[in-house]
Parts: sequence; structure tokens; C-alpha cells
Amino acid sequence: MREKDKINILIAESAPVIAAGVAYWMHRLPGLQTHVTVVETQEEMDSYMRNSSPDIIAVSLSFSGIFNPIDFREKYGDDCKLMAILSGQISPSTLKLFNGCISVVDDVEHILKSVRDILSLTENSELTKESLSVREKEIVEWVVKGLTNKEIADKLFLSPHTVMTHRRNIARKLEIHSATGLTIYAIVNHIVELSDLNL
Repeated sequence: MREKDKINILIAESAPVIAAGVAYWMHRLPGLQTHVTVVETQEEMDSYMRNSSPDIIAVSLSFSGIFNPIDFREKYGDDCKLMAILSGQISPSTLKLFNGCISVVDDVEHILKSVRDILSLTENSELTKESLSVREKEIVEWVVKGLTNKEIADKLFLSPHTVMTHRRNIARKLEIHSATGLTIYAIVNHIVELSDLNL
């Protein structure tokens, strides 16, 4: 996307003061032309998404109860670029479900950098995926499909000990230590398709 193009940003935030503040700065990002829409309810978001394709969806984690990026992408497509609006702490595994984030205390320079980073997501997501080796991605795929270490070892002609070593390295690199977190990571990073899983 060229910087002179207008960037469509959807802000999904139930708290009017936070929504107004984020919208204020999104309208004033130096060097970028933005069109900003604010929705406060799930119904407003559904209506907007039926008729528009925003470049960035900036969403509060508490939007519509608890915002679930996996459910959102399943409903609206994996190419949605989600920016978390943070007003408190967030775990690294939850943060990995978003393409980027801003905080209610960020200055305009940080917000501008976050928007630019998300708009060049194609490069960034490839770099993120490359943090795992090809073998580690294979193991992630089989783990989220429900295979045991022994079954993965047999399938990949490895020892169960080697599979366990790879799994420890994957957990360390991704800072994800649960099967659910790993499944979410694999879906978001296109290592597996949702349709491949027995959910």
C-alpha cells in the first residue's frame, strides 16, 4: 500500500472515551490519509464488515465481552489485520493472535509505527513464521492435529526424544506452553487450516 492511499481503519471499542481518543490519533497520523469508523457493539461491527473491508481493525480485548481473534478470522477471513487496543497487561500468547497493538498511553509516533508495521504485514508474517524451522513447523502441524510424540516420531522417522526436544524448542521460541495456544498460533500463521482440525 502506498502512503498516499487512503487507509480504512475500523475501531471496535465499547468505551466511548477510549474510542474517541484512538479515532482522534488515527485521523492525525503524519503522512497517512485515513478514513476511521468507530463501532461500539457487535451488531454494528457485523453490519460494517458485511459492507466494507477495512485495512486495519483496531479492537479492544473487552469488545463484545471478550474479543476472540480466532472466531473473528473464521467469520471474516484470515487476511484481517487486527490491532489490539491495550489498556492493561496482555499475555505474550494472546498478543501473538494480533498483527500488532497500540496502548491507550502510546504517543502518535508509536501509533504511526504500529500502523505502518501492520500494513507491511506480508513481510512481517513471513519473518515470524521463519522463526521456526521447517521441521518445527511440521511438528507443530502434527501436534495440533492431535498426534502423540510417538506417532509424530513414526510419521517423521525421528525418535520420540528428538520430537520432545523440538517441542521444547518450539515452546521456548513462541512462548506458548499450551495445546490451545499452539493451535491458535498454527491457524493464524497458516501452518494448518481450520478445516484440517477435529474441533
